[in-house]
Amino acid sequence: MDPKPTHEVLGYAEFGAWYDGYLTEVLEPALDAAWAGLEAALTDVLSDRDLARIRSTGGRVKSKRRTWRKLRQPRFDGMVSSVDDIPVVLHDLVGVRVTCINVRDIEMVQSALESLPRQRAKPGVLWIDPASERDYVREPKESGYRGWHVSLGTTVDTGERRVPVICELQVRSLLQDTWGELTHEDTYSKDGALPPLVEVLSKRMADLFSILDDIAEDLRTELDRIDQEAVVGSETAEPQPAESGDLTGQAADAAAVLVDRWRSLDRPTDLAALAWALQREFGAEVSDDWFGHGSFKRFLSHAVPEGEISTGRQAYLLPQDYAPEDDGDETAESTIPDQAVRLRRIDRGFPLLEADQWPPLYDQLAGAWRRLGPAEPTNRYVNQLTRSARDRSETAGARISRRHLDYVAKAILAPVDTAEPLGADEIAETFTSLTLQRMTDLRILDPQQRRARSKVKRWLGGG
Repeated sequence: MDPKPTHEVLGYAEFGAWYDGYLTEVLEPALDAAWAGLEAALTDVLSDRDLARIRSTGGRVKSKRRTWRKLRQPRFDGMVSSVDDIPVVLHDLVGVRVTCINVRDIEMVQSALESLPRQRAKPGVLWIDPASERDYVREPKESGYRGWHVSLGTTVDTGERRVPVICELQVRSLLQDTWGELTHEDTYSKDGALPPLVEVLSKRMADLFSILDDIAEDLRTELDRIDQEAVVGSETAEPQPAESGDLTGQAADAAAVLVDRWRSLDRPTDLAALAWALQREFGAEVSDDWFGHGSFKRFLSHAVPEGEISTGRQAYLLPQDYAPEDDGDETAESTIPDQAVRLRRIDRGFPLLEADQWPPLYDQLAGAWRRLGPAEPTNRYVNQLTRSARDRSETAGARISRRHLDYVAKAILAPVDTAEPLGADEIAETFTSLTLQRMTDLRILDPQQRRARSKVKRWLGGG
């Protein structure tokens, strides 16, 4: 017997009465909770500089008309026997959207969400379902739609019961969102086929916007390089001594801001974020010559002479009286070393993987590298490398996050001019060495902490 359509089991009047009550009692409070939880997660993890790259956020509860229309789609036939089944089969009654400047910023949001719990939590606490991830950025819909979707969950306390609610999060770039606005992407969910010309033109527009997104990524990479050089100065440039005498005028005001920031630091902060904060407050033109000091790093050293800047490729301003944290009573049962957790608090992109997840990552990256062959390590080359590794991992039945592959690949390729393929063991050794050096530079590890260093090495090597 064929399953019955929803409208033959459930009348619109019964559905409407249920929707009106459920909207007020559950859906609207769930939207408020999801919104607050998402903003808290982003604010807690991302710097002001990163948050500025999120241009809009919004949320909605699916309307009564659209909910009824969706329930009547053939794919839900036989799945609804009463109104209680509706929240079970529809996971997008509550939706939240985040729009970022670039495609790369989507990965920034993804990294921030990794701090959310993976299972149902108490009322008001947001959780994430990683298995629900739908990456339409890497694998666009036939319509041309691109974006990253994942299911978030929250629990609403109605006073009589606690109701879990699944919310759909959509994260898009500005251009991806613009395509949706221009083509009214929601029309693709309507019953019936669109006119062929509409489909062709919409798909063509989506492809053009994707090319523009790639160009925007390349542009951002180059601007970031220029900004970084302006922040720390050229490594080949002859060091210039800081100007003698007291700072005056705007330079003195900027110096006072930096001193206040330094005194309030609770963790190392990268110089690029501090430089951005000054540009935001005093205008982008201050970066032209950083008040006669040539680079932000030199100005920072003059403005905060008591402050200490970390060594290494990526410079950080260290807090006052900053010292390595005591390992305490670390035990062998700890899967992820405390030092890795501390590095993650400073560098939000650093992967916190289980020990047995590292070897497959190295293997897939090495295989993809071998297939692509040597080349100049441009942003486009890294994208090809990590995409190939991600796709191969999916084929092997053990999907590896593109974000984690990107992090390892960029760390290894940053200091080289030619991307000569490395084997899995060489990748592991190189990444481990770089990570240990960063931990040392940031005083997360002391060179004399042999037991702690060995633990980090074993963890990164797969145990």
